[in-house]
Amino acid sequence: MTVLSNAKVVFPDKIREGCVLIKEGKIAGIFQRFDAPDKSTTVDCKGLYLSPGFIDIHVHGGGGFSAMSDDYKDIIAMCEAHLKFGTTSILPTTLAAPMEKIKKAVLSIKKASEVSKRANILGVHLEGPYLSKEFKGAQSENDILSPLKNDPDELLELWDGIRIVGAAPEIDGGLQLGNRIVSHGAVASIAHSGASYEIVEEALKYGYSDVTHIYSACSSCFKVNLFRVGGVVEAGLSIDGLTTQAIADLRHLPAGILKLIYKCKGAEKMILITDGLEFAATNMQEGALFKQENGLSVVYEDGVMKLADRSSLAGSVATSSKLVRNMYKSADVPLYDAVRMASYTPAKRIGFGNKKGKIQIGYDADLVLFNDEINIKAVMTDGEFRRNEV
Repeated sequence: MTVLSNAKVVFPDKIREGCVLIKEGKIAGIFQRFDAPDKSTTVDCKGLYLSPGFIDIHVHGGGGFSAMSDDYKDIIAMCEAHLKFGTTSILPTTLAAPMEKIKKAVLSIKKASEVSKRANILGVHLEGPYLSKEFKGAQSENDILSPLKNDPDELLELWDGIRIVGAAPEIDGGLQLGNRIVSHGAVASIAHSGASYEIVEEALKYGYSDVTHIYSACSSCFKVNLFRVGGVVEAGLSIDGLTTQAIADLRHLPAGILKLIYKCKGAEKMILITDGLEFAATNMQEGALFKQENGLSVVYEDGVMKLADRSSLAGSVATSSKLVRNMYKSADVPLYDAVRMASYTPAKRIGFGNKKGKIQIGYDADLVLFNDEINIKAVMTDGEFRRNEV
């Protein structure tokens, strides 16, 4: 047994000083004052914040490793790079690529999830390949496919660990694809889409219930002739049946937009994602050039990855701790809500809300300790410290 004492414990709706008892990898007790039982190890948290571990459900890589690798050891290394920054659970996320490459990546992630001892790999997030070419962003246009010409079940039946599939509902066969995604037990997310508000409303009837990185690579209030039409952004903000993923790195979205999303969706339906590339959780040098796994050249400038021709942002280099810090410090969100959007809300979204993302008795002991600047001081998964500087 381990007692984490003298902590500011972050709950979904409040922060309270207290102690947390860990036993056999689970949270076994939560106390305001607590005398450690015999045979327990007491860890003085020194007044730091103790929160549930962060859960990143949209991340393409980290530590120099890509989720598109066919080597499961690379997947584990990627996840452990993010673990140092408080991400205790993760969904490695694929890109639009040749179908065989996506399949190999999925099977690699599956293998990694089976053998990973430190980071919790909860499944895989498929971003594409059934996207809009018009709103491709940094996705490879040559690898964007039609669900009518390329059977989605080829991917969806590969592993029951597929948790999210991002697709554009307005493409041919896109609406019906939503039902197929849901029938396989995954979340259907509107991704890289130019859909109108009305098409998004229709998409809900076909199982879509989430928006991938809102404001990035999606339609927003456009004109048809003289009249304005709402897009994916407006639908994502206003429709209660949609959760929204947000890249809160202050590069893809400034503080004012983050405040707007939070005001519209609340901590219950706004999910913080890094959308991190393999360059995330590393020390980047301004102006560094790289080639992504999908063959596109990118450059690191102004704290973000851009396509080498500067035509589009190409993904973030953020960590979950940075997202929480930005929401708390720059978007003026209560700390417990900032943490919730990076822990319980994503856990619930992908079906793990009954055991991860909260400090609650019976939940997995995936925990992080951090100071007021959200600098990570300790990380625990399954009741074991993976990083400890307290």
